This record gives sequence, structure tokens and C-alpha cells, in this order.
Amino acid sequence: MGTLISVVCTATGYDMASLNPLVSYLLPILPAFIYIYFAGKDCSTPIPVEKAEFGSISPVVAYPLFAVAILALGFVTEPLSSWLPMPDSIKQIFEKILSGSWWAFATTVIAAPVVEEFLLRGIMMRGLLKHTTPVKAILWSSFFFAVIHMNPWQATGAFIAGGFLGWIYWRTHSLAACIFIHAANNGTAYMLQLLYPTLPPNSTYKDLLNLYSYNLYWIVFVIFAVSLAAILLFLDRKLSKEAF
Repeated sequence: MGTLISVVCTATGYDMASLNPLVSYLLPILPAFIYIYFAGKDCSTPIPVEKAEFGSISPVVAYPLFAVAILALGFVTEPLSSWLPMPDSIKQIFEKILSGSWWAFATTVIAAPVVEEFLLRGIMMRGLLKHTTPVKAILWSSFFFAVIHMNPWQATGAFIAGGFLGWIYWRTHSLAACIFIHAANNGTAYMLQLLYPTLPPNSTYKDLLNLYSYNLYWIVFVIFAVSLAAILLFLDRKLSKEAF
């Protein structure tokens, strides 16, 4: 959908980057709104109000683990998600979204996690879980999570992150946990852009760490990979497996 908007803007001579960042971000979500409504409208209530279940682990412990897991997941899977070049039109939008302004912060770190998680996990996935298997529900919500990110450059990473978010929602029934994880992920990107303003928006963790040492990237990669595996195994043992 983001590619379609880019094509339309090119054909009409309109500068895609001149769109308000929030508008340009929300436009591709509109088709998903329609699908989400029909996917979840036959639920007992349209609002995700299930009680959160964290099994034998305290939320005080779970939330920090969630944050570390999503950051580690993004780091170790980055080689899979960065093989496509970022289109110039998308790069210009990212420069506006990650500009360091309060409006950019509100859009990226607050609005995006709340809106996307409410729609994709709270309504779409919640509706699908009542009619299909958890695996299919997670895959479908992950697919649409990738689609609404507007560009192929982000699609792979968004699909993988969406899988983790879907798994957490299935195991905890907690929309708040998904919003927190999403905000932690976006907030990290926003913070790095503030700390390293000269790096282009399509920079990778490898680009960043290579500023210090080539070997540092691989050291951090191994640490994150081991940490991610340990956290996922721990969460799988401790989190509830009760169905919706």
C-alpha cells in the first residue's frame, strides 16, 4: 500500500514527503480498518477487555523481559530485514517522523503503538482467535502488521516483530503489554535518531556499532541472540496457556 501511494504521488507530481507525517502514516492503515472491522465484529464485545494473564511470572518481571526481547529480536533479525534498499520517498518520510520534535515523538512512540496494537492485536487477532488456530491468528495479524508499514524495506522486520507481539497477546491476553513492547521498540529507534542525528534513517545497528569497532557488532549480536533464546524459553515456561 505504501508503494501504491508512492506511485500515485510520483504520477501526480506530488511530493510524498510534504505530507503531514501522521497523515502519510495513517493512510495505508485505512484498508486494514475495513478488514479488521469485519474480522472482529462478531465478537461478544468490540473492545478487548479480557483480563491479563501472566501465569506464574509477575508483570513487574515480565515487562522488562518483553522490552529486552523485542530489542534483541530486532537486532538479531536485522540482516533479514535490511536486505532491501529503502525507497527515497520513504526515507524522506522517516526523516520527518524521526525529526526529534514532540509531534514526532507523539506519533511514533505513543500514537502508533496504541492505534496499531488496538487494531491488529486487540480487534483483528482477538477476533481470529475465536475462529481459527493461534498460529493462523498470529500469522494473519503479523502479515497485516507488515502491510501497514507501507514499504518492503520494513515488511520483513515488521512481520517478525508482529509474530512476537501476537505470541505475547495470545499468551497474556494483555493489550497493554503489546502496546508497551511496541512503544519500547519505536522509542529505541527514536532515541537513537536523537543520539546520532547524522546517521541516515535507513542505518542499521551494524552501521551504528561499526562507528566504534567492527568486532563490537558481533559481540553484541551473540549477547542478544543468547539473551533472546533464554528469555523466550523462560516466558514459554512461565506464561499462561489458557485459551481466549
